[in-house]
Amino acid sequence: MRPSRIVRWCRVGMAALCGLVGASALAAEHITLAVWGSPPAEARALDLTIAAFTRSTGIVVKKETIADKYMDVLRSRFAARKTPDVFYLDSSEAPMLIRSGVLEAFDGRHTDVPDVPDLPDFYPHFIDAFRGDDRRIYGLPKDYSTLALYVNTRLLAAAGFKPGQVPTEFNALMAFCRVLQARLPKGKAAMIFEKDLARHLSAVESFGTPVITPQGDASLAANPAALAYLEAFVQARQGGYVVSPKDDLGADSPAAAFGAEKTVMMMEGNWVLSALRKDYADVPFVTREMPRVNGRPQTMAFVVGLAVSRHARNKAGAFKFAQFMTQRATATATATATVNIAADTTDWARLSGTLPTRVSVLAALNLAADPALAAHITGAGYATVWSRGIGLPIVNTNFGNQFLAALNGSKSVLEAMQRAEKASNRELERQR
Repeated sequence: MRPSRIVRWCRVGMAALCGLVGASALAAEHITLAVWGSPPAEARALDLTIAAFTRSTGIVVKKETIADKYMDVLRSRFAARKTPDVFYLDSSEAPMLIRSGVLEAFDGRHTDVPDVPDLPDFYPHFIDAFRGDDRRIYGLPKDYSTLALYVNTRLLAAAGFKPGQVPTEFNALMAFCRVLQARLPKGKAAMIFEKDLARHLSAVESFGTPVITPQGDASLAANPAALAYLEAFVQARQGGYVVSPKDDLGADSPAAAFGAEKTVMMMEGNWVLSALRKDYADVPFVTREMPRVNGRPQTMAFVVGLAVSRHARNKAGAFKFAQFMTQRATATATATATVNIAADTTDWARLSGTLPTRVSVLAALNLAADPALAAHITGAGYATVWSRGIGLPIVNTNFGNQFLAALNGSKSVLEAMQRAEKASNRELERQR
């Protein structure tokens, strides 16, 4: 064989070998990330963080957005053992997946995965939402939202009141809404509210009775004081001074109703801030902590974590990504990754309306200096996390259905909660 032909064969062989090695390296250095659908601005904030992670580690992230029935899709993939490596996990859904044994723990089980660094830097109740009965951690909380009271200062002033006159206690606030309504033009409401348990759990449990007992049973009708709290909304809706944004005002969302100035007040999460600042920038408002119930401060926290599947193809990469998304901020750190994540966390908080779960990141970004966020951040310290074991989705559904019946006047609050409790316990028994 002539030398030139030998050289050509060698070049071809080397190219093929390099191609195989390159393909193998590429396959080893990527992870799959599953997320739910989000607004364009929030999606871009995530893309910025993913790009920073790839620059820092060399690991490519293949993002998959599940636009509809997120948890149903994930469950079907777990059943088929074709799961993403790492994925978003809501705190309310975590207990079921943890009990099913399909998640990996962030606790050094693998030699290349260290314990969660700087664990005390997380809000402890946010971490606890992703603990199993074995006390191991099966998800890292990446961001959260809390509820606060939003007040349109222009509408309030037109009615003759100042923000400082808005009561901070629930019963007084409801009485104030009745007085305020009488001074508002037709078509405007004193306050709007949502019916689902996710908005009321912290208030209902402020009276000392958990909605799900330690034995796992629903308990919705046992506490008269909690029923009286719910009855206040029924009476207020019938009186027309605390109403549903969709059913009574025809708005697509609470933010839309507030932005269109159809209501003076709303109890909402900080996810509305992006829309208020972008789409309704001319609407003046302030935020306050949620009203105290039974003399206690209360609000809800909705925590999103990152979890790693036991069937992940690249577990080490998945753990790295989760830890990168939730890393601690340090004043002395100069690593590129730390700088990038700080910048991306700022984008995430501003664009998505969510807040970082590490205290150090909140402090480094000085987010509490934002007047609109201050009430949300203060509330995080005492918030009730939207998580109550594997039975919460069932109880939530039945509560919502029956509370709506009470709000519409077809049942008393007591009868509605008795039916919700009975239906929930029947389903929970079948689940055991």
